[in-house]
Amino acid sequence: MFTRSLVRYAFEPVAQRKFDQILWPICQGQGQKGLGLAISGGVDSMALAVLCKRVRRFKTPPITAFIVDHRLRPESTTEAQSVAKYLGQLGINHEVLTLNWEEVSDPSQIPNLESAARRMRFQALGRACAAAGIEDLLLAHHADDQAETVLARIHGGYLGTGLTGIQPKMPIGECHGMYKVSKSGSLRPLDRARTSTSIFVESGGVVLHRPLLGFTKSELIATCTISGVRWHEDATNADRTLTLRNAIRQMLQANAMPAALTSDRLRQLAATKWRNLTYCESKAREYFDKCLVELDIHHGSVSFQIHPDVEVQLNHDKDRQLVAAILMRKFFSLVEDQSRLALKDLSRSVAFVFPSAVEEWQTDSNTIHIGNVTLVKHFSNKENNMKEQNKYLIFPRPVRAPEASVQTLLEVTAQNHSTSQGPVWTTTKLFHDRWWIKLKYIPANVSVGTSVVIRFLRVGESAKEVNQRHGRSKLARLPPGKLRYTVPAIVKISEVKDENGLVSKEEKILAFPSIGLTRSGCSEYKAKMDRTSEPKMADDSLWEYTCVYKDIDFDAGQRHTINFVRTEDPVEKNNTCFSDGSMLRRTNTQMSSTD
Repeated sequence: MFTRSLVRYAFEPVAQRKFDQILWPICQGQGQKGLGLAISGGVDSMALAVLCKRVRRFKTPPITAFIVDHRLRPESTTEAQSVAKYLGQLGINHEVLTLNWEEVSDPSQIPNLESAARRMRFQALGRACAAAGIEDLLLAHHADDQAETVLARIHGGYLGTGLTGIQPKMPIGECHGMYKVSKSGSLRPLDRARTSTSIFVESGGVVLHRPLLGFTKSELIATCTISGVRWHEDATNADRTLTLRNAIRQMLQANAMPAALTSDRLRQLAATKWRNLTYCESKAREYFDKCLVELDIHHGSVSFQIHPDVEVQLNHDKDRQLVAAILMRKFFSLVEDQSRLALKDLSRSVAFVFPSAVEEWQTDSNTIHIGNVTLVKHFSNKENNMKEQNKYLIFPRPVRAPEASVQTLLEVTAQNHSTSQGPVWTTTKLFHDRWWIKLKYIPANVSVGTSVVIRFLRVGESAKEVNQRHGRSKLARLPPGKLRYTVPAIVKISEVKDENGLVSKEEKILAFPSIGLTRSGCSEYKAKMDRTSEPKMADDSLWEYTCVYKDIDFDAGQRHTINFVRTEDPVEKNNTCFSDGSMLRRTNTQMSSTD
């Protein structure tokens, strides 16, 4: 261990005042929600713990340290308990999270164990934070980690935005589809002014913060050493043959890299790339705000019209292709999962919408497919040609394997059957990366062998029984043609015995939740901003559901509008032909498809 004088001579510890300035924006306005710390017991995370404990400039929210026991080494459990005990001595509330590999696979048989451990670690941290009502989780990544990450990405062939390195703030990863963890758990009105709509989208979830990115590991070691804080050393981190990251770390620490790839130069590169990305994102936001955007959350589609000034200004941008790609991702992310929208994969859509921005690559295609959606150009009538130019439509397309998208809301067996008369909610599920759906029911009313799933309407399947309750006007809510196979259906599956005692499965559609079509005995539970009160189920409802659109970067306003579900008959204005031969019909209130 370093002596105090030697540490001061070699390097300074993290200044508490400087750390407090970084932590303050994270804690501001949190109240009593709590702050989570991911603590491994290494010097980095222990420095983070002691710095958080010693904040003096403001009152921190309640702090909980989470120690993950990976159970990949014989001594991991002992170390986790040791770290927990020491945190207790420091006066820090803590919880040990033990990973259960039996639910996944034998660790020795997993080809990429490091990635699997990362996924399980983040999911365990996400669940723990959600259970504790914590929305902000601090990680101890530091400046040396940043340099290692950038060098690893250079080795992997990354260019451009891939060299921005570790981001200081981002939604928690590896937790897609986990309610209250991944960008969900609270409601946000699409119209913040509440002037035209009471439609809500999901918001919230766990956000990762890395307040130590501006400090080197040497400074963190000095922080722990001067403070007399103990830490564990993971021997596997010193084995350069174990992972690429270990090899890179050893080379950087030994100053074995050329001058252009030293830790300082790599961090400078990341900072430069980050500043450029931030600038491009601000320009894309400026252009996005100028464009006319109409969102339909019932069908998961969007139309947008590029403002004439945007193309002119875009051509003068130094990084016009990057700005255009970020802008296109903003449009696509309204209806598609962000993880499917890597900037490098949006080049075709950029060339499609902004041909002048990608002179070396032009496209003559009428449609662009990205993930589960299709982008088409709106072909207007001649008399409206000037008004409707530069208008595009993004809409979902039927998935290739619809059965793989089935989500089970409820499955009643002899083991879990209950006679309770009190209504309960199922777990909330994310369907098709668009809608968060859950179901409310009374256990005593549901027999053994019953299950309820969310799935797509099958080809040839009739929705007649659902529509009988609503009549012709609401029948128009269900999109015609192939688009009807892209909206969710809540389906009840029951066991039925015939006269010979043979058991078969009977399926009944309870609702099309995103568009409000329901069967008798099923109704929509209206989402409210205040979820603390829980009213009784309606007397005539055996089932109630909520269906809330995913978290999106969108606010209703003068240029950005929400497309309400129509109740009148469609009035065809023009048709756009798809590559598969079906037709897109544009009406005065919604976008739909017809064969």
